[in-house]
Amino acid sequence: MKQLLLLIALLGMVSCTCFRSSPPVNEIKSPEVTSPKINSDTFIEIKMEGGGFYGGANPVTENTKLIKSDGTVVIRNKQMYTGSKESTFSIPRVQVEELAKLIYDNGFFSMKILYDCDKSNRSCQDRKIKYPPAVPLKIDVTIGQVRKQVTVTVFEKGMVDYPDEFALIANRIDELTNREKLK
Repeated sequence: MKQLLLLIALLGMVSCTCFRSSPPVNEIKSPEVTSPKINSDTFIEIKMEGGGFYGGANPVTENTKLIKSDGTVVIRNKQMYTGSKESTFSIPRVQVEELAKLIYDNGFFSMKILYDCDKSNRSCQDRKIKYPPAVPLKIDVTIGQVRKQVTVTVFEKGMVDYPDEFALIANRIDELTNREKLK
């Protein structure tokens, strides 16, 4: 029994030491990303989800736009009462590559991972909890071996201080995934 208690105590000390030596998440710096080589063989995946607000008679519980490496676009919408809808169509691979380049050139991989309300911005803090609550907008991009996700908790200008380039990227993803405008 004493050996078991000693073993548990030692394991506890080891795990505590490991956790103490790890830096807190907010202190981890993202490495400098060199310009990725984007060509027809480069793996590219771009996903945007959320944004807007959760409300109305039939609230949207999922809103995802996924652009795959081969140009396949998958749009998933799920509403509380009417269920899920998924549509799939294709865009040319060259447009996927152009979007990846636009994302890189606009500093996406140098952006913070989270843009949230300033503590002193009461209207923004309230916007996150009052009905209809804001749904965070997340953009997740993979180009080759480099991947990053950036989240804006309230995607309304004036609420959260996110870069204009983030909005430009979100708008371009919307344009490419809006099937009606592509016709």
